[in-house]
Amino acid sequence: MKYTTYLALKYLKPQKDKFFSYLSLIIAIFGIAIGVCALIVTLGIMSGFHREIRMRLMSVYPHIIITTHYDINPELLSNIKDIEAISPFLYSQVILKNNDKVYTAVIKGINYELEKKVTKLERIIKTDENFVFEKKGIILGKELAKNLNVVINDEIAVVLPTQVQTPFGNLPLTEKFVVKGIISSGIYEYDNNLCLINYDTALKLFYDKQAGEFVGVKGVGIKIKDDSKLELIVDELRRKLGPTKRVISWIEMNYNLFSALKLEKVMMFIVVSLIIIVACFIIMSNLLLKGIQKSKDIGILMAIGVGKKEIKRIFFIQGMIINLSGIFLGAILGFTLGFLIKEYQFVKLPKEVYYIDKIPVYFSLTDISLALLVALIVGVFASIYPAHKISQFDPVEIIRYG
Repeated sequence: MKYTTYLALKYLKPQKDKFFSYLSLIIAIFGIAIGVCALIVTLGIMSGFHREIRMRLMSVYPHIIITTHYDINPELLSNIKDIEAISPFLYSQVILKNNDKVYTAVIKGINYELEKKVTKLERIIKTDENFVFEKKGIILGKELAKNLNVVINDEIAVVLPTQVQTPFGNLPLTEKFVVKGIISSGIYEYDNNLCLINYDTALKLFYDKQAGEFVGVKGVGIKIKDDSKLELIVDELRRKLGPTKRVISWIEMNYNLFSALKLEKVMMFIVVSLIIIVACFIIMSNLLLKGIQKSKDIGILMAIGVGKKEIKRIFFIQGMIINLSGIFLGAILGFTLGFLIKEYQFVKLPKEVYYIDKIPVYFSLTDISLALLVALIVGVFASIYPAHKISQFDPVEIIRYG
């Protein structure tokens, strides 16, 4: 062990005023530890939110969605080699009725077998053992079913935007459907507003014979083979399909959400990093105090030929020992607290606001490395300044008056 390292460790041990010296040392270490812990947990929660919401959105949205009021040529899509699966769908606004309960919803006509290939529909639908998506069957979002007070095999009325002629004039078409499944995606907006019916049934019901037009929106959901080519495929589809077709990726559909999460993560990182910066001022004051307390030793060392660089190195090492101890302790506390939050869920979230009802925690290597790097860099700067000031002490003045 070099003598500079030995002296740095020796000076950490107080000889006089042990209580206050130890208290100052503990405050410095725990100041860094709390800052690192807070930063790790904050980044873990923000990354968890981003990852959880991303996974849930990917379970209900295809990679690419094409919507139009016109027909889409399937051959044009099949010629693009990067497309793995295609599922046509129909959209329309409807009113759902069950006894005295009435709610508006978006109804989507799908081919169940094709839809399973472009989304993770099977994973989020709860059905009975003999599930068959028949022509008069309907699948409701979990929150929507709860609001309507229905369960599987209950019958509900669906009021469609198409008109039928009656002795009392034109009235909205009303059809009876049997609930065949419940969607539980974990995304409140999706579970509270969406219902699914058979594609062929939707095709008939959405055509208004009185007006002679289709009242819904036609669309195609697309799953691609390679996620990294998403933007390239979207651009290619836009060129081939023209302005009458709207082509949008699932990321673009949720752009505002992801932008808000990213901005929130950056701001939280900056705010919590201030805790580490404040803690580093404690390290600086601790080192300056140690330098004053050991001024006689410093004067003697300089008198016997120890250079300013070595004096600077002694107190720099001392500062880095405090900093690294705080970082190590903070990392342990951060991982432990993150694990406890993830396992025991101390706080319940309002799912109407946050999409999910529990706090997700995900520690990524990038986030952890960034948190530790920030603490290390700030700690280095906090150690350099007092070490430099102490190395400027005049040995003659110290020995004469110290």
